[in-house]
Amino acid sequence: MKFTALITALLASSAYAQGPSDPPSLAPSKSSAPSDAPSEVPSLKPSAAPSDEPSLKPSAEPSLLPSLAPSDAPSLKPSAEPSLEPSLKPSASPSDVPSLQPTDVPSLTPSAQPSDAPSDLPSVSPSMAPSVSAAPSSTPSAPPTRPEPQIEIDFTGFCLNFVNSTLPVATYTNFYTFLGDAMETEIINYLNPKLTTPGQRILSLAITEIDGNAVGRRLEERQLADRLTEVKYDLTFEQFCTRGNCDDATQLTQAALDFLITNVATLVNSTAFLEALKNDLVTNHNIDLADLNGMEKTQSGGCTPTFVVNSIFPMMYYPDWAGANKGCIADGKEDEYMRLNPEGYYLFDKLVDCCSRHYSWNYNECAGIDNAALGPDGEALYYPDWEGENKSCKNDGGQPEYMSNNPTAWMFETLEACCTARYSWNM
Repeated sequence: MKFTALITALLASSAYAQGPSDPPSLAPSKSSAPSDAPSEVPSLKPSAAPSDEPSLKPSAEPSLLPSLAPSDAPSLKPSAEPSLEPSLKPSASPSDVPSLQPTDVPSLTPSAQPSDAPSDLPSVSPSMAPSVSAAPSSTPSAPPTRPEPQIEIDFTGFCLNFVNSTLPVATYTNFYTFLGDAMETEIINYLNPKLTTPGQRILSLAITEIDGNAVGRRLEERQLADRLTEVKYDLTFEQFCTRGNCDDATQLTQAALDFLITNVATLVNSTAFLEALKNDLVTNHNIDLADLNGMEKTQSGGCTPTFVVNSIFPMMYYPDWAGANKGCIADGKEDEYMRLNPEGYYLFDKLVDCCSRHYSWNYNECAGIDNAALGPDGEALYYPDWEGENKSCKNDGGQPEYMSNNPTAWMFETLEACCTARYSWNM
């Protein structure tokens, strides 16, 4: 019986070791130390509160549900990569080290104070209300717009008569010079405002003769009771051409002459003109008014003025695309679009500049240069042998035509210079 009871007890002990008791213990044992290896079957009911002593080895995979609030004590070592979802609210204090790249979305409200270090590049969208400079730039833009073509005309032989007048030429040695200055001032000031065609103006007036005598000769004072003192003078007139080649110069000049004859006659036949002359002589030349009492009347003379067109300017060089198209010409017949563009694009003061820009392939003929493919002593220049073995330069005169037409760009006086420029890889 004792042996049977012992066997029964051992069997019961073996069954207990293979699984938990159906009724668990009400007072489980407490281990003095945790297991070295975690359970292969974790608990289905984790603890409600985290451990007071967290693990020294964090998990290899981060949590799929990060915390909703940041830590009260941020890390002293921030992450190397920025967040993929930046904050919608910027920090209250700006960074001591601003970013090197501007934001793609600029602020709608600019700062109250300008930056101490402005950007190197201007804005893509300029300001709608630009600032006004206090002083003009010391470096003007280039090149300026070409002026209009003009003609300068000398009108000679206008006459002004002093009727029953005495001129104080004995009292004032330079009286005729003073009278010429006064006439120039008063006539030009009267006529110029009446010129309504753009570009027209009277440049100067000069007295040439007094009663057939050149102004340089001293004339004695004379009482001219029943005859006239005839003063001849010339006018220099400027007129813009209405066409680029000024081929309308004759018509413009005739129209200007008709204008002058009509309006000068109206002016000098008036008493207002005589009074203006006297006032000018007194004010600007210190003539005593009492010495001018003998000047009683002025009237337009019966002279027939003539004219000479002095100059047509400026004539500028332009590419002859509508003609032979081998070079630049300067005949004033350039197209309007060329005249409307600044100099240096289509119009040039110098032939060589026009040829360099528009006819580099035919430079010699354009610039009128003969034998330009020869050196200073008549020797042939060196050229790169691109169409041959292409290893060095030659001076056998067999260069392509485009090189001969512009040797400055393609040819060299010495073999060394040519090889250095064109075959440095094969020196």
